[in-house]
Amino acid sequence: MFTKLFVTIIAVVLASFTTLCAQRSGSGQSPWSPPRSYCDHCHHPLTWWQLFPIIGWVVQGGRCHFCRERITVYDPFCELTCGFFAWALAGPDLFHSLLAVLVIQALLFIASCDYFYQYLYPLSLVGLLPLPLLVPGWTVPDPFDLLIGTTFLILLTIMVVHYHWLGGGDVLFIAILLGALGTEHTAMVTLLACPFTLPVFFHNHRARLPFLPALCLATLIILISY
Repeated sequence: MFTKLFVTIIAVVLASFTTLCAQRSGSGQSPWSPPRSYCDHCHHPLTWWQLFPIIGWVVQGGRCHFCRERITVYDPFCELTCGFFAWALAGPDLFHSLLAVLVIQALLFIASCDYFYQYLYPLSLVGLLPLPLLVPGWTVPDPFDLLIGTTFLILLTIMVVHYHWLGGGDVLFIAILLGALGTEHTAMVTLLACPFTLPVFFHNHRARLPFLPALCLATLIILISY
């Protein structure tokens, strides 16, 4: 129980920093400059109590303490989501639990970059390397599974090149899932991710939907279902 609680708190705190890094990197800023977080509307530096994950948003009533503009619900939603999945994936082994936190943060960074700016940092995929270690009884995919996975990737690539239904980052992410989860579970992740994009479409009416956030969320759901 202590390990679960400790890992959950770590995941929530890191989620706040991860979303900050994703938003600043996409706007050309450094995660450490400016050194303090600020309101996106009035640019007033936030005080210490406003920086508490989830609690700061709740205490302010979802509005900036200084200018009273609405604060996006994206950050507290991500913090709650990361805490939930960290609790679900954590076990008595602290090292294994911290690997789960690393994967969760990598998925959050990937999802946030695509959600806000529609791009993927290839280097962020390094954070998914421990993914097979979170799969019970993981083994190297057999040749038949690799053949099916390769065919699946070819079809996805055709969708990118000719129909523009997916982005290159989506295909690269799915390729990593094929090696970590296998063809069956990767197909489940892809199918599960499709309806997750609908709320984004109805909320923002974007011509191009960010698909990586849905893929990342679906990946975590499949992981806790093992």
